[in-house]
Amino acid sequence: MYKSLGLMETPEDALDESGTFTFDYIHHQEYLGQAPAKIAAICENSSENTRVILVPKARLPRVLSDDPLEAVAAQLSAPILSLKSPLLLSPLTITKPWGEEIWYTGIEKRGICSFSGIPIPWLLDCFPNFLTGNDYKPPILLKLLKPSPSSIKGDLYFEAHAEKKEVYVVTEINPKAWPDGVGRIRFGFNSKKREQFESTEAFREAYLNAVEKYRRVRVLIDTGGKVEANLENKLRKEMESFTELRELELGDVVQILPMTPHSLQHGVSVIEFQTPHYERYILSFAQKVLTQSHWDTVTAASKLNFATDIPLSSNVSDVIANFDEFIVKRLEMKTGEFFNWTDQRYAILFCIRGRMQVSDTYIFQSEAYFLPRECPKTLKCLSKGISLLAIPK
Repeated sequence: MYKSLGLMETPEDALDESGTFTFDYIHHQEYLGQAPAKIAAICENSSENTRVILVPKARLPRVLSDDPLEAVAAQLSAPILSLKSPLLLSPLTITKPWGEEIWYTGIEKRGICSFSGIPIPWLLDCFPNFLTGNDYKPPILLKLLKPSPSSIKGDLYFEAHAEKKEVYVVTEINPKAWPDGVGRIRFGFNSKKREQFESTEAFREAYLNAVEKYRRVRVLIDTGGKVEANLENKLRKEMESFTELRELELGDVVQILPMTPHSLQHGVSVIEFQTPHYERYILSFAQKVLTQSHWDTVTAASKLNFATDIPLSSNVSDVIANFDEFIVKRLEMKTGEFFNWTDQRYAILFCIRGRMQVSDTYIFQSEAYFLPRECPKTLKCLSKGISLLAIPK
């Protein structure tokens, strides 16, 4: 029989026990705005490995058979998660007006990502130190941005963030959108336009005026009104003349710091790592904004970075992001090469191309894994490729 440890206030303390056992814990769900949930854990713990099944308490039979963990997992239709091995991050597709995002570590009302079907926060809340090396914090956010190739429709919000830091790696440039293979991102403000104004304040006021003129027309169109022919196009181009379009090619890196306005353009797909902040200022959008009833341009204006010619990135060699919160390395490896790291925290690995191996886990192209703190920290390249490795600080 599985030994029952009952309700654990600090569920991680259960790992002091060896063998097979069960326990319950209360999982708080503020991220969903819902009442706490009681979760049942069925564990098999040894010095070699720690394996666990998590299910809602209501799904656990009153009497659990003494079958091996695999049989219990089959009975409960739940996966077994090995806490000293790579944990597969299951992709979650989120539809956007400009295309779609594919999330790997998101935790919010719009979507909860999972480890092979088990919600990420269930596991990290249960074993925060064992898995991550520190008290529970939402993990580094990993997602793919896949805009539509259609001009305007596939352009993302022109937006800025108060706290969030992001890094993009360009993975695809749609040839229908950009036949020459050079895509675009709207990033910061235009230096030639800035030179027409005596001060940043004058430039800011002119920009806000241009945005407001376009916003009024946008609202009229979005509510079914009619506007003068070509007026929308004229006002949009005037508004956008204050901003800067920058070129992007495959493999390019873009580092986005707080309050730097940006808008990835249609047909340019990227991998994105970012701090786990869910906030934005929407400065403008050439479509109807569905997530809120207003633009944030005036509110954000005093905080925006109005600098021009901002470098897209400052990466050095294989380090493509080195923020206060996390670091991201791009690993270009040949078949048979190894990469080792020593940080005693978790990591997130995304395989862009090729085939990799960590411990006994084979990692294929476009797969993402959460690498727990106790996971072996050696990456082997089985087939020439490129991977991204993000590690918190």
